[in-house]
Amino acid sequence: MKKILVVIAVVIPLFVAPANAASNVTVFAASSMTESLTQVGKLFEKAHSGIKIVFSFQASSTLITQIKAGAPADILVSAEPFSGGNDYLVNRVVLGVPKTSAITKVSDLNNKKVTWIQCAHEVPCGSTADAALVGEGVTSKPISLEPKVSSAVAKLLAGEVDAAIIYRTDVLANKKLRAIEFANKDAAKTTYQIAQLSKNRWAASFKNYLQSKAVLKQLQNRGFEVK
Repeated sequence: MKKILVVIAVVIPLFVAPANAASNVTVFAASSMTESLTQVGKLFEKAHSGIKIVFSFQASSTLITQIKAGAPADILVSAEPFSGGNDYLVNRVVLGVPKTSAITKVSDLNNKKVTWIQCAHEVPCGSTADAALVGEGVTSKPISLEPKVSSAVAKLLAGEVDAAIIYRTDVLANKKLRAIEFANKDAAKTTYQIAQLSKNRWAASFKNYLQSKAVLKQLQNRGFEVK
């Protein structure tokens, strides 16, 4: 009698994680807020397991253009006014120089040996720089117009230029720099706006967190003014 070997195939279903096992909140924010918001995002993630805050830091004009073109963002924090935005914070441009620099006043930019930069005129840090320079008697020109403030800061820290018109918060974040204020402090101000762009419930939660007293206090300590 022949023995018949029966092979039974056992199918073990693979576990498929739910698509929303971890929720992301995509935040488009002005490049001048890179260090500040990155730290705030980490604190939020630590307090909310499984939630990931994903940042895109660029010049505000670039971010607004991307959003209008359909880029997915849950929250926008912009240094440029936009439809639906609410006033959030205030920053101020200053002339940033190394602490050891011989530059002591804005008009020192007229020294032929001094090289300096600012942001491009079409981005917030650039248009604010243009306004702040009015009445300062500066006749020299920047050797470059940077696409965003973070690139201006990087060149200044690298020693590629002698001075840069950057935000006060950038100077406070870098111990190697000091700030020279503009005479017209109102002209030197930039107002940031914030808005939630999606119905993501975690976006609503993070936006509320950004506007909480605790976070606003942190941002004040970094040099921002609260509206």
